[in-house]
Amino acid sequence: MKPDRLEKFVNENRHEFDQLEPSDRLWEAISGQLNEEPKHKIRKFQWMKIAAVVVLVLAIPTVIYQVKFSEQIQSAKAVQADPEIQELIEAEAYYAQEVSGKMAEINKCYKVHPEIKIEIEGDLNELEMMYHSLKNDLKENISNKEVIEAMIENNRNRMKLVDEVLEQINC
Repeated sequence: MKPDRLEKFVNENRHEFDQLEPSDRLWEAISGQLNEEPKHKIRKFQWMKIAAVVVLVLAIPTVIYQVKFSEQIQSAKAVQADPEIQELIEAEAYYAQEVSGKMAEINKCYKVHPEIKIEIEGDLNELEMMYHSLKNDLKENISNKEVIEAMIENNRNRMKLVDEVLEQINC
């Protein structure tokens, strides 16, 4: 490869470049600057970095919260908007309280009639499994009236079951 003209000129006249040396004043200025502590400047770019970190620190928990609780938030909004869902929630609370109270009475009778324990617990577990299946169906279609009615009917069946058991055992 052929050297360019500037390189050729520098090589031919190198001895003339080497003759000039910087003055003593220049060296004093340079040495004075070496002893100075550097000035701390916060550049705009560093402020942008800080702002980006602050945005991330605030945004990441918000996104995580929305992802984690989006289904619950959506369900809560549906409950507020849909009176049938509100009716279901009220029915669940009522029947759960009633069945729980009557089960406490039945539990007292297990000593007298131990054979009913397995039978009633099996029937209640079967109704509970059906109820969870209906609840999963409701998650897929939040305002399906048929599913809501089936869930309320399931609660009625639980109530009917414990009422019949209480009548039969007369404890």
